[in-house]
Amino acid sequence: MITITIRDALYFSYAGRKSVDFGIVNVNLNSGMLEESFAPSRSIVEEKIKGRDRPYFIRTEVEPLQFSVSFAFEESWDEDKIREVARWLTQHDYYQELSFTTEEGLNPEKIFYALAVDEATLIHNGLRQGYISLTFRCDSPYAYSPAMTTRRYEWKGQDFVHKPNFDAGTGSKPILVNSEGHLTLSTVKPKWSDYPEHTKWVDLR
Repeated sequence: MITITIRDALYFSYAGRKSVDFGIVNVNLNSGMLEESFAPSRSIVEEKIKGRDRPYFIRTEVEPLQFSVSFAFEESWDEDKIREVARWLTQHDYYQELSFTTEEGLNPEKIFYALAVDEATLIHNGLRQGYISLTFRCDSPYAYSPAMTTRRYEWKGQDFVHKPNFDAGTGSKPILVNSEGHLTLSTVKPKWSDYPEHTKWVDLR
């Protein structure tokens, strides 16, 4: 379920670049209250049988998220800038990271992986001022949380080195080293008499 609203987010980042670098902000063009996607679209898959009015329920399917946005230019643009923005937002072959923030692209709460679909529209006043309207489709029905990291801890203790001791000829050490330096199993079967008096099971490890 989506818990973040994107209509009131002023800035966004897409495909590793920030909207503030292009002089673009996320805007809402509707009057009144803001409308958001509250949950992904869900459909019911069922089977209808002849002669039975009530279909058999099979499962539910959830659709990937899809939402429309409007991005406005804070200042007028030129031909080079509008081409660069078009390439940035619409010309990708795979889903790109998309996030919305109230600050200048910092600390997003949720991350989408999205591609622009359908027709992207440029609405302007003839003076190279206006906004872009486009639709994003995500790779899943959900938004993702950003990667969480903890502080770095320095290890100041001493290194622990374990050197196994293979003693030949004792029943308590069934593994020994042969004349060629290879580990082998001892043929001597251990007996209680091989162990010191008062030896416990916990000591036989």
